[in-house]
Amino acid sequence: MIKKYFFPFCFALIFGNSLPISVGETLFYNASFRGIHAANASLKTIKKEVIGIDSVYHIQFTAKSEGPLNYIFPIDDEINLWIDTKTFLPIKIHEKISEGKFKRSRKIHFDRKNNFALINNDTLLIKKNTQSPFSLFYFFRKNSIEEFKNKEISLIQNNKTVELNLKVRENEIINVPAGQYTCSIVSPEKKNNKNFKNKAELDVMFSNDLKKYPVKIRLKLKYGYLVLELDKVIN
Repeated sequence: MIKKYFFPFCFALIFGNSLPISVGETLFYNASFRGIHAANASLKTIKKEVIGIDSVYHIQFTAKSEGPLNYIFPIDDEINLWIDTKTFLPIKIHEKISEGKFKRSRKIHFDRKNNFALINNDTLLIKKNTQSPFSLFYFFRKNSIEEFKNKEISLIQNNKTVELNLKVRENEIINVPAGQYTCSIVSPEKKNNKNFKNKAELDVMFSNDLKKYPVKIRLKLKYGYLVLELDKVIN
């Protein structure tokens, strides 16, 4: 069954050089589970602003269930993310997750100078470039995917840090509602070779162009595949 990590984890390891985003850019996705339309989702770059001394992009992810799934397993997620305009590392994140009976509201503030993150009222020590799942969407749109092939990254998941190895396959042709793209496929693996929760597997497909759109995300769960496909882009 679909667990509470469903949408956050989908985006937990999405990697996508150049300055590829602009204010107003919105990526729309169709989401299906076991071949049945499940939800609509989007990523929008809302505005550029200043937090303290940091210039940031404010990005918002939303996902809302439709059709039969809305009655069986209603989803209404909103994640607001602020990333540094130079490093594309997260400065703060506000999450509101509602998936079935699971509800979560969480705020994360990153202190890069002292290498810790404040998660609600708890403090977590982090590495220099530790990220959240959601910021990876944009960090790897700015940085070369190939440079991270077979390397490690650190991210926050469930109030702790996890170390991941990255496997990359290149030049795959992917068809989605938004069109046909030549993509690099990124597949994360736990550093200790253990399985992800519910034996999940993840493949993320990024377009091999300046924008590096996350074109398709395929998450294998215990009872089937959750697939998000890029439907359209508005700039």
